[in-house]
Amino acid sequence: MQGGWQLTGGIGGQITLPQQARLLGTLSRADTQRAAVVMWYLNPLLYGAVEVIKGFVLGASISYGAHPDKAVQAVMEEFWAANSFDALIERWFTEHLLLGENLTIWPDPKRFKRLDQAARIGHYGVIDGQLKFNTVPGLPDVVESIGISRRTLQRGEFVWTASDAILNDVRGWPVVGRALGPALAYVNFVNARTKVHDLASRINAIYYAFAKDEKELNQKAARFRNVPRSGAVLTLAQNAEGVSEKFEFSTPDVHATDAATDAKLIKQLLAVALGLPEHYLAEGGGVTRTTADSMGEPTRKGFERRQRVVWNWLQGSFRTELARRYPDGTFVTKKGSRKRVPASLVEFPFSFPSLRNEDLPALVAKVALAAKNRLASRETLTGELGYDPALEKERFASEEAEDAKDPGNRPKPGDDPTAGQ
Repeated sequence: MQGGWQLTGGIGGQITLPQQARLLGTLSRADTQRAAVVMWYLNPLLYGAVEVIKGFVLGASISYGAHPDKAVQAVMEEFWAANSFDALIERWFTEHLLLGENLTIWPDPKRFKRLDQAARIGHYGVIDGQLKFNTVPGLPDVVESIGISRRTLQRGEFVWTASDAILNDVRGWPVVGRALGPALAYVNFVNARTKVHDLASRINAIYYAFAKDEKELNQKAARFRNVPRSGAVLTLAQNAEGVSEKFEFSTPDVHATDAATDAKLIKQLLAVALGLPEHYLAEGGGVTRTTADSMGEPTRKGFERRQRVVWNWLQGSFRTELARRYPDGTFVTKKGSRKRVPASLVEFPFSFPSLRNEDLPALVAKVALAAKNRLASRETLTGELGYDPALEKERFASEEAEDAKDPGNRPKPGDDPTAGQ
C-alpha cells in the first residue's frame, strides 16, 4: 500500500481472491483524493484531460432561462447572482472530478434568517473534514443529516453528491481515480526519456587512449577536452605493434520507435480510464474525421451523463434555496396552468452547451426542422445555435426601449447588421 494505491497483479505478482476482497478495506479514499488534487496541479497530462472534459461538459458557460412562476424566476436570478454560479459551477465540477464528492452547505438558519435575501452557499472540505452521516432507517445510502464540526446539517441545509457510491456507501470516489496511475507513469516516462537525451548530449565522443600512468592519461585527455567546430581532423598515435588508440563519436541508440509505442500505450490507458478517445489527448495517429466522429459518439454520451450530474446538483441546490425562501410555498410549472407543486418538484430551466459537432448548414437545417414541427422551444433552439436565451431576451428589451426613443435608428427588414463595421 503506497499513497492510496495497491499493486493488484502484473509485474508486482499475482493476487489471490481473498486479497482482492480486502482491497476496499485497505484503499484510502482520502489519500486517493489528495493524490488527485496534487496531480491536477502538477501533472500536465491529467490537467489537460480534466480541462478537455470540462470544456465539453460546461462549454463557455451554463445559463438559465425563463420560468413561468415569477417567484421561482426571482429566486433563480437572485441566487445565481449572489453566488456567482458562472464560476461556482466550474469549481464544483472540478471538485467532482478530483474528489468524487461534494458537500454544498447553507448558512446556519439560527444566524441567517432573512427569507427576502438570497443565501450565500459554500463547499465544505470533504478530505480532511470530520463527516458523520445519518441515513434513513432501512435506506443506508439515503442521507438524512450530516454532522460537521460542531454543527449538524439537517435537510434543507445541504446538498450532498457522491460519485461511484456503491455497496450502500454514501461516500464517493474521484472520477479521475483510475487515471492517476497512467498519468503518473507518463510523466515518469517522459522524465526518463529526458535523462537519456541529456546524457547523450553531454557525452559527444569516447577516446581510448594509451597511457602508462594517470598523468599521461590526463595530458592526452586535455587535447580533446574541447572538440573544434571547424571539422578538424583528429590525429592519433600508433604504437610499434600496429595497435592504435581510438577516438569514436558517440551516437547512442535511444530506441525512439519503442518509446513512441510505450508513450501511446500509457496515454491509451489514461484515455480509457476517463472515457476519452486518444485523439482528445494530442494523440492523432491515423484518425480521420470520419473515424473521429464514430469514436467520439460514446464519449459524447458520457459527456451527456456528466451534464446530467451537474444538472442534478443545480436542481438540488436551487430547490433547496427555493424551499428556504418559501417554506410552505407552491409554484406553477406551466404558463396559464392552475396546477401548483412544492419546491421539491420545481424544474429550473438551465441551458447546457450542445455536444453535437454539426457543421453550420446541418445545424441550421436541424433547428429549422425542429422549429417548423414545434419539436423544441424557442429557448432550446436559441441555445442550440450557441446563444444565451436569457441574455438575448434582456438585450432585445433594451434595444426595443432604445428604438422607442429614437425610431429612426430602428433597422429595417433586409438591412445588413454588419454594414459600416
